[in-house]
Amino acid sequence: MAQTRVIRRARLVRRRGKKIWKRAMWMALFIGLGAVLAHPPGTASAQTAAPAQSNGAAQYQFLMSAIRATGATPNGYLIHDWTQLNSSFLNEAQLTALGAQVVQELGLGDAQTQSIQLVNETYWKADGVWPGGTRAEIVLTSFPGAQGGAGDGQPETVMTVTASSSNLTEGQFSSQYDQVERTVASVNGTPQMSAYIAGFKPSEVSEAEADQMAIAALKAVGAAAVEGIRTPLETSLSGYSARASVYVLAGGNRRVNVQVAVHDDSFRQGTDVYVGSPLVLATY
Repeated sequence: MAQTRVIRRARLVRRRGKKIWKRAMWMALFIGLGAVLAHPPGTASAQTAAPAQSNGAAQYQFLMSAIRATGATPNGYLIHDWTQLNSSFLNEAQLTALGAQVVQELGLGDAQTQSIQLVNETYWKADGVWPGGTRAEIVLTSFPGAQGGAGDGQPETVMTVTASSSNLTEGQFSSQYDQVERTVASVNGTPQMSAYIAGFKPSEVSEAEADQMAIAALKAVGAAAVEGIRTPLETSLSGYSARASVYVLAGGNRRVNVQVAVHDDSFRQGTDVYVGSPLVLATY
């Protein structure tokens, strides 16, 4: 085993994009999590141990073990990385060049890009498609530091990469997860990966049944609940499993690396299930 390394998580920055408000709303549901991924405090951290197999394959098997235990049928996934690339404020031309490199490394086809240069921020975004119909989004944001009122008082450039698809196969999920990691490393970033697998159960369940589903998912990967919320419409439990290679620190320095969310879907007369590691980056 490689020696455990600590990745200090600064706050995740996504100032723009139509999904940011959804992620912020979802993060508000976490009870007492000190490692909130949207804007984590300076003490939030993650730790990584070297797995015996590829990270993508290990993540897929971990998440699938959990979601199958709920009785839901897996039907999609999301892969996400947030990385602070450097401590510099890049202009529009520099950010565009960096973005073009990332697009090439990822191998995205038909990428549509946009960029904005402001006094206190440079923004660049690309939307593209991988083979198999996976939608991928890259966002680069650069801040000048204290003068701009953003970041931790220092210049910084942050990148997020998000890939989502309803075509869930082990090969596609694993290869794309690994590709995102390699791409982040290729631009001198330290990957901070997360992912979830979504599923659907064609029947509505009670609050007690939702709780049982979430507990079963945690038990399937050797985890016990650390944090959670329970309401008639949604249940969200997070826990820690020694089987996952990454964790974040919750309040009281408690480890969290798996989250199960069970949500009533009255429109489809069923139940939506999400299993993510270390957390679910989605709203429902």
